[in-house]
Amino acid sequence: MTKKITLKYIDNQSHGYIQISKYDLEGLNIDIKDIGSQYSFYNENNACYYLEEDCDANKLHTQLRLKGYEKFDYKTNYVASNYMNNPIFKRINVA
Repeated sequence: MTKKITLKYIDNQSHGYIQISKYDLEGLNIDIKDIGSQYSFYNENNACYYLEEDCDANKLHTQLRLKGYEKFDYKTNYVASNYMNNPIFKRINVA
């Protein structure tokens, strides 16, 4: 049986982000320090990470494949180009 996961994709017209809950990452035993960078964001209000598509999202996919996930489904949410400028989003600091 193929292991699959549905991920939320945020498209702000110039960048894309994979949104994933801090608690989902913990449940999957994936450390944000292994996949996050200064190009991604965290929102304390909903405890979600927003992993930038060109860099950190690929690291997430690699970790998920190592955990046996073979199929990725995406639910796309289109947002305004300035969506990530909202102060609720903080750059990830993994240093």
